[in-house]
Amino acid sequence: MSKVWYASSGEWYKEEGEPVFFNPHDSAWAMDIENHWQDIKGEIQDLIKERDKEFTSNSYVGLSKGDSWSSYTFLFWQLRARKERLVDTCPTLAKYLQQVPGLVSFSLSRLAPHTTIEPHRGDTNAVMRCHLGIEVPAGLPDCGLQAGAEQQGWSEGKWLFFNDAFKHSAWNNTDKRRIVIIMDVIRPEFLPKQRKICANIRTRHFVLQIENNIQIIKKLKYLLKAPLFSIIYVITYLFHNQSL
Repeated sequence: MSKVWYASSGEWYKEEGEPVFFNPHDSAWAMDIENHWQDIKGEIQDLIKERDKEFTSNSYVGLSKGDSWSSYTFLFWQLRARKERLVDTCPTLAKYLQQVPGLVSFSLSRLAPHTTIEPHRGDTNAVMRCHLGIEVPAGLPDCGLQAGAEQQGWSEGKWLFFNDAFKHSAWNNTDKRRIVIIMDVIRPEFLPKQRKICANIRTRHFVLQIENNIQIIKKLKYLLKAPLFSIIYVITYLFHNQSL
């Protein structure tokens, strides 16, 4: 069994024996959504149209320029990210998502024309990062994703699963935008550790925000980081809300 790896650990990710891409056909829920794609396509497109100006830039992570890569997030590591619920805007999709074991994150990801997301690693190897194509202007080589040494393109209404602990990048070299659903789903072997995994990653993000906003913490982070992490971890472990 693989060991849980966290980017916050400072340890090098041991890629040997770990899968880069996963087969969506191994997940019955994924095939169920694909088979009912025409039932959910309209409500997703309506949501994107209504919330187009509310997508949030991801430029803060330094992997893209300006607002060229942006997201609209409903669920962040088992914590609901907004008052609006997906079940109220996309009830058909939400019905199918309720059948997904280990679903901990859900967002819409928009990549502007002629945009590249630079190579990076995700938070952990404990999840399958799942992309569902919504608006896909082209396939490879013009629009796609590379994880490790492998490349794959998106297709509308189809899933792409990968291990984002591997260094990965994405690009859209077309004249139209690309939009996908992004979900993090705990890998089956790690499901018993789901709550700990989510608490660990949320804590890491909260600590980074505190470091960036409170200068004294930033200056003394090597002395304060461990106790700060422990305190926030306990709080975030006790508090979670997975409702979509």
